[in-house]
Amino acid sequence: MKRKMIALLLACTLSLTVCGCGEQADGSQNAPESTDTASQQDNSDSEAETTVEVTEQDEASDGEDVTIKFLYYADDTQKAIIESACAAYEESHPGITIEQTVVPADGSITTTIATLASSNDLPDISYMAEADVIKYADAGVLYSLDDAIADGTIGEKLDSVTIRGLDGKTYGIGLSNQLIFMYYNKDIFDEYNIEYPSTLVEEAWEWDEFVDIAKKLTVDAGGNHPGDAGFDASQIEQYGVAFNSMYQFQYMWAAYANGGGIVSADGTELLWDKTESIEGIQKIADLFNVDQVAPATTSSLVSSIGSADKAMISGDVAMYINGSWDLSNVINANKEAGVNYGVAVLPKMQKAMTMNCGGPAVMFNTTQHPKEVLEFYSYMMDPERVVDILKTGAWLPNEAAWYTDEDKIALWTSGENVTEEAKEVILSYTNTEGAIAQWPVYYVPGWGDMMSISDSVMDSVWNGSSTVESALSPVMDEIKSEFAR
Repeated sequence: MKRKMIALLLACTLSLTVCGCGEQADGSQNAPESTDTASQQDNSDSEAETTVEVTEQDEASDGEDVTIKFLYYADDTQKAIIESACAAYEESHPGITIEQTVVPADGSITTTIATLASSNDLPDISYMAEADVIKYADAGVLYSLDDAIADGTIGEKLDSVTIRGLDGKTYGIGLSNQLIFMYYNKDIFDEYNIEYPSTLVEEAWEWDEFVDIAKKLTVDAGGNHPGDAGFDASQIEQYGVAFNSMYQFQYMWAAYANGGGIVSADGTELLWDKTESIEGIQKIADLFNVDQVAPATTSSLVSSIGSADKAMISGDVAMYINGSWDLSNVINANKEAGVNYGVAVLPKMQKAMTMNCGGPAVMFNTTQHPKEVLEFYSYMMDPERVVDILKTGAWLPNEAAWYTDEDKIALWTSGENVTEEAKEVILSYTNTEGAIAQWPVYYVPGWGDMMSISDSVMDSVWNGSSTVESALSPVMDEIKSEFAR
């Protein structure tokens, strides 16, 4: 075999996407679970150069038993779902064993991959932070998926969840097309005699109406609401709205909804410093510090899975903004506590919009068994093969036809998790032109470095010590410099 050595520049900073990611269901940040436990390393703000051995592989012989190493992040709910899918694959493919390594969806996937790379022990397939795909592709250790897409082995996916390298080749595909929308506690709405929010984009609440309703649903210990005489923000017992975190896709949709954006859809223009963009993001920040209807949070991705159900069960939050992946968990609010919950579109600014995300899976070209690994990869990427996962709401289909073909829609909306309201919200967004902004991480090579700069100042916005404009203005030239690279 011919062997060659390449230098892989690994960014060991927290650059997780989730989109379907978060801490364990019990809130713990546990170590990886695996039949062959991956080693971990601490996050580092510096870049580490690691040498990775890449081997030109021979295809496995017919009949050979093959072990496929699969690294992914999950909470307890999604771990069980993935384990079931892998077991089904093994049963239908005698001689194939899927060796699973599971890490918490808290960003440790980035450092786990870096550690495995440094020891020349990369898995065959792995989930990967979106911002890291281009880096690893540029380093030459990812398997190009273009031939498999061209010959139909992998079905054509939504462009919004497809990641291409600097060479234009496809290296990562989102397992799911996740969307940000709103969960709400119908019991609290009924108590205050407030009409439920709509499931349709064209009927989204105006922003001012949303804020007014959030104030009515925010109550302090004395029964007062924001704006009332005697209202005490330090004694709030029920908030009108809450966010899981202020991670990128949790607030950037507002820049687009307000008529601006972050980066143009073709990747050629930075829109972040436009007045409309700044004002849209400021409206989100004002929910915490001016309107006083939302509890404080930070830009760190602390958790994204298992959040909405806890919020609904607590009774302390009337509305909760998070990703579609929480559909697999929020149903527990009803099962465990009898909470009557609903799903709705986000409030509008100049227009009604959301943002999509969806953690990609990649295939490493260090694999010893490219044929078998590619077959398993295509299996996990095929909506038809993972209908049971789609029915949980943990994933949404990554192919366009699954949002327009009635027979295909019926397949993934037939479970109890994807309620009729959730179905209407998802289809309204996906079938309304211009209602979904693509998270720029998919098509902006310098995104990780841009975010390192912005994240360093955005917490001052969320805690009220800075406005969006005053926080971003001093670092905008740095952001533009990274964008221009």
